[in-house]
Amino acid sequence: MFTLKMLHVFCAYATGVGFILRGVLVILDNPARHHRVTKRLPHLIDTCLLFSGLLMVLYWNISPVTQHWLLAKLVALLFYIGFGLVMIRWGNTEIRRWIGLLGGVLIYCYIVGVAHSKSVFSIFSFL
Repeated sequence: MFTLKMLHVFCAYATGVGFILRGVLVILDNPARHHRVTKRLPHLIDTCLLFSGLLMVLYWNISPVTQHWLLAKLVALLFYIGFGLVMIRWGNTEIRRWIGLLGGVLIYCYIVGVAHSKSVFSIFSFL
């Protein structure tokens, strides 16, 4: 189980770095953002992240209904996906791309904070 958790943590940090790199490529309008690897690798990492998270939830028999921090991560994940869509697909202006990038990074930091503190109020745990 430790290996599964380490895989999940690795994929979590890899998806954050990938999000920032893709955001920079989109904002700079770099042609590398259209490369096959740049488009497909995030899906592979995110799929691995999702499945490792689901396997850990099943193995440890925890539920988002009883563990509010897990529910907060799932809701924040939807916002993270939304900001990614704003940045990559719907960002037809530079300001929208910046909003998508900054919003996605803030939500990502919140998700990582919730994962570390196991608290919905992860932002306040660092104070």
